[in-house]
Amino acid sequence: MRKTMVNIVYNALYQVMALMLPIVVQPYVTRTLGAQAVGLNAYINSIPTLLAVIILFGMNQYGARAIAQSKAEDLPKRFAHLWFIQLLVGLATIIGFVVVVMLFMDHKNYFLLEVPFLLGYVLDISWLFIGLGEIKAVVTRNTFIKLAIMACIFIFVHNPSDLWIYLLINSVTYLANIVFWFDLKKRLGRKLTRSDFDFDKIYFRGALTITIPSIAVQMYISFDQTLVGRIAGSTQLSYYGQSQMIARAIITVVGSVSTILMPKMAQMLSQDTDETRVQQLLKSALDYTLLIGAYFTIELMLNADKFVVWFWGKDFAPAGSVLFLGALIIVLVSYGGVFANQYTLSRGLFKQFAIPYYCGAVLSIVLNLLIVPHMGALGGAITIVTTEAMVCFLRIFLVRRELPLRKLFAKQWQIIIAAGCALAVGMALHLVVNSGSLFLDLVVQTTISSLVYLLLLIIMRNNTVMAVWAKVRHH
Repeated sequence: MRKTMVNIVYNALYQVMALMLPIVVQPYVTRTLGAQAVGLNAYINSIPTLLAVIILFGMNQYGARAIAQSKAEDLPKRFAHLWFIQLLVGLATIIGFVVVVMLFMDHKNYFLLEVPFLLGYVLDISWLFIGLGEIKAVVTRNTFIKLAIMACIFIFVHNPSDLWIYLLINSVTYLANIVFWFDLKKRLGRKLTRSDFDFDKIYFRGALTITIPSIAVQMYISFDQTLVGRIAGSTQLSYYGQSQMIARAIITVVGSVSTILMPKMAQMLSQDTDETRVQQLLKSALDYTLLIGAYFTIELMLNADKFVVWFWGKDFAPAGSVLFLGALIIVLVSYGGVFANQYTLSRGLFKQFAIPYYCGAVLSIVLNLLIVPHMGALGGAITIVTTEAMVCFLRIFLVRRELPLRKLFAKQWQIIIAAGCALAVGMALHLVVNSGSLFLDLVVQTTISSLVYLLLLIIMRNNTVMAVWAKVRHH
C-alpha cells in the first residue's frame, strides 16, 4: 500500500505541473498565433490524436492490466508479445495516414509534421511501467516532454506564420518515449531476444476489445473537433478546442487516482481479495473523485467569462459561454471514469466498458451535425456535455447488478449540495465583484466560493473531508 501512496504522490505532483504549464504557455500561444491559427492547430491535431489511440491499441488499459497480473518469469515474453502487436498496428497506421494525407487531405505539409508524433506512440511503453507500479518513470518522461515543449515554444514561435514550427515542436518531442527502452532489461529481469517477439492472437483479440471502444470515445473527444472545424470554421473551433483543452487537463488531474489504482484493483481481483475490500477501494475513489471533480467544475463555471479574456486574450471573449457549459464534463467524465477504468476494466467486464463509448460516439456525431451548423462552438459544448452525461449514466446503469450502488453513493449528496450552494454564492458574487482587474476578480470569486464549499462539507461532516482533515492533523 505504501508503494501505491508513493505513486499517487508522484502522479499528483506531475498532474499539478501538467495543469500549471498550460497556464504559462497558452496565453502566449493564443496571443502569438491568433484564434484562426489556434483553430487550425486543433483541426490538424484532432486526426493524429485519434490515430494515436489506434497505435496504442488498448495497451494503456489491457497491457497495463496484463502486466500487473503477470508472474516475474513470464514478464519478458508477455511484454514482447504485447508490444509486437503495438508495433505492427502502429506501422500500418502511419503508412495509411501518410497515403491518405498525400491523396486526399488539405494542409498536407501540416499533417505530415505529425508523423514523429505517431512514431512516438509506437515507442510508448509507459503501460509496462504503469502495470509494474513504477509511476516515477512515467512521470519523469512526461515531465521532460512537457518542459521541452514549453521551452521550444517560447524560443521558436513568434507569429502566426510559425504555426508549422508549433506543430513540429509538439510532434517531435514525443520521440522522447524512447527513454523507456533504456533500462528495459532492468525492469524485465533479462534481455529480450528475437524469439520473445511473436504475434499472439489471444492478446490481439483482448487488446482489440479495448481499442474499439477507445476509438469510439475519441469520436466525441477528438473527432468532434474535426467536425466543429469543418462545419463552423477555424475560429469557432478555437473557442471550442481551447475550452475543451482546459476541461480535459483538469479531468486528467481529477482522474489520476483511478489511473494508479486500476492495476492495484486488478491485482486484488487476481488474488481473490475479499469483495468488501474491493468495494471499499472503489467507494474511496468515487468519493474523492466527486469531491475534487465537483469543486473544479463549479470554479471553472464561475470564472469562465473572465478567465477566457484574462487567459487567452480579448479575441477569445466569445468562448466564455462555451467554457461555462463545457466545464460540466469535468465531474461527468471523472466520476464515470472510476466505474470504467477502476472497476469494469480491472474486472474484465469489457462489454460494460465498451457499450457507453459506442453510444456516446453515435450521439456525438448526430448532435454535432444537427446543432453545430446553427450554434457553432456553443453547439459543440452542448453536444459534448449531453454525450458525457449519457456515457456517465450508462457506466453506472450497466453495473447496477454487480455493485451495491446505494452503499457506494452514500452521503455523496452532501458534496452535490455543497457544490450547488457554492455555485449559487459564486454567481451572486460574479454580478457584484468588478474591481477593474480580471485577475483580482478571479482570485476573490475563487477564494470565497472555495470557502463556502469547504465549510458546508465540514458542517455536514462529510466523511471524505473529515478523513483528510484527520490525516493532516495526525501528520
